[in-house]
Amino acid sequence: MRILAVAYIFLICNSGLAQQNIENPHSTRPIPDSYFGMHIRYGATTTNWPKPHFSTWRVITPETEWRGLEPIKGQWQFNNLDNAVYRANFRNMEVILTLGQTPKWASARPNEIVPNGPGASAEPRDLNDWENYIRTVALRYKGRIKYYELWNEPRFLEVDPYRPMAGFTGSARQMVEMGKIAKRVLSEVDPNAKLISPSADSGLHGIKRLNAWLAAGGGEVSDIIGYHIYTTPPETIPEVVAELRRTVNRFGLKNTEIWNTESGFLFESSDKKITPYGYEVFAEVLPQKTAAAYTSRSLILGAASGLDRFYWYSWDIPGMALTEGKGKDINQVGVAYLGTVRWLRGASLPRCGIEDKSIWICELIRGDLTARIVWNTGMERQWDIPPSWNALRIEALDGSATNAKQKSRVALDGMPILVISSQGAWGK
Repeated sequence: MRILAVAYIFLICNSGLAQQNIENPHSTRPIPDSYFGMHIRYGATTTNWPKPHFSTWRVITPETEWRGLEPIKGQWQFNNLDNAVYRANFRNMEVILTLGQTPKWASARPNEIVPNGPGASAEPRDLNDWENYIRTVALRYKGRIKYYELWNEPRFLEVDPYRPMAGFTGSARQMVEMGKIAKRVLSEVDPNAKLISPSADSGLHGIKRLNAWLAAGGGEVSDIIGYHIYTTPPETIPEVVAELRRTVNRFGLKNTEIWNTESGFLFESSDKKITPYGYEVFAEVLPQKTAAAYTSRSLILGAASGLDRFYWYSWDIPGMALTEGKGKDINQVGVAYLGTVRWLRGASLPRCGIEDKSIWICELIRGDLTARIVWNTGMERQWDIPPSWNALRIEALDGSATNAKQKSRVALDGMPILVISSQGAWGK
């Protein structure tokens, strides 16, 4: 068992077994509906709108970024963003709009070749153009867009070598100046709107980018800290969140919420052939069964670590989607996601940790009902449910259940199960 050298992980002994617990700063707080966020790539136009309800939608598409909204100076194209905001508001969903990428005409490096288009990852040549963009959007969507994320996955010259693949190729200092303008304009136009820091990525090595943002003064304009936790296996999430919290606290932002504004895995899809690329979760194409288990465990461990929100990527992009046919049919990974939401939503998560080297046990409390989520990160093994749990039912992520009194020993693998110790139905 790897012992994580961070302040939020501690060891105790229980019945002679080494047990590693995650300290959850929100252990007594029910997991709110807002914890479960989603990316819906085709949400502005698709007829396959998600039947499940999501509380909050992170809107980030080429059409809704600055380069899509104002491709020519002064000529605005709001159709897709208007549709997205209308659909979200109609369904009582909160909207995060991710700001940036720079149009070529406004770019400080218009001929810089990056995946999003020439010049898109550079800072604006004239910050007056940036201010006009922020003001125009804030005025149009006042009271309808509650959250604005400053930028997607920046690299900063202070800590990263120059990378033309980066979402931002300038400095943290330049990004902070842009953040000051955005915060000022939002405060003037829509005081209820909140600004999320630029969301760096991805695992522990990405925290140096957050550190650069905060060291340059970014904490002064960050109502919320955003980050993208692309890491594998899911059991590394608590370590990343603990280091995030240490970094944020070091800059005096102890009470600032931390949102994971993007997470997901690369896995097989019937819609297209998926090939691996890059590193972390993009280095391997998972079978759907494995991806389903990873998805469930990620949501559980994010909540257990005290993340305030967790935005899944995505609902409808082949290779990372919870659906097939761009939102038409829910796949095995989507079933696991929705099952985990049903287990977690409205429950508090007072304890979660490893027991006997590979068995993870997370306790849930909902009113006077008790349940435990259990999975095994090692080889499949037979496992006896502790008699002290007084287990009555064992539930799978798809909602199927067995009588725990008739089956106290289970085959435990990487797919979480829910062991329920009360008669009442668990979740909806």
